[in-house]
Amino acid sequence: MDLTYDLTQVPAATALAVACATAAAVIDHRRGFIPNALTYPCLLAGLALSLLHGGLVGLAIAVAGLLAAGFIFFVAFAAGSCGGGDVKLMAALGAILGLWPAIDVTLAAIMVGGVIAIVLMARRANIVEVLRSVGLFALLLPAGVKNAAQLLAPKERHTLRFGIAAAGGLLWCLFLPELTPLSFVR
Repeated sequence: MDLTYDLTQVPAATALAVACATAAAVIDHRRGFIPNALTYPCLLAGLALSLLHGGLVGLAIAVAGLLAAGFIFFVAFAAGSCGGGDVKLMAALGAILGLWPAIDVTLAAIMVGGVIAIVLMARRANIVEVLRSVGLFALLLPAGVKNAAQLLAPKERHTLRFGIAAAGGLLWCLFLPELTPLSFVR
């Protein structure tokens, strides 16, 4: 199975993906959500570009990309790990990019999001509080992992603005194509 692709093969699709991801990153950072007024037009434009450039086969590849990228984030959304705008953004990028680039960008975006999350946690970390929580977790473990985790759950929930991670994953795949997640299995 050939997993190679070139994100610059269709310049209009590349420009649309970059514009969509950049706008989503800025809006998500400023407002904390990704609006439908951005994601739906990007999704429809991606499908239209695919149809114009590749005919029905191109449209099928775009739909496969939409489903692949969208499904991963739909599962996360159902689990409460991301918002609906994140799902629609990744589905739109999948429609714009097609199947293999969508999978690669999705994996890269998840990795970028993980790095951002670690940095944000490190910035907020209080080493004494972390050690106290680990000690309490160990003491509460006989009551069960789920009970211990519920008792030690943070009082406030911090969220990651995934629009930024999506843009980072796209730019990673665009500018470092030989170092993308799928490049290691080609």
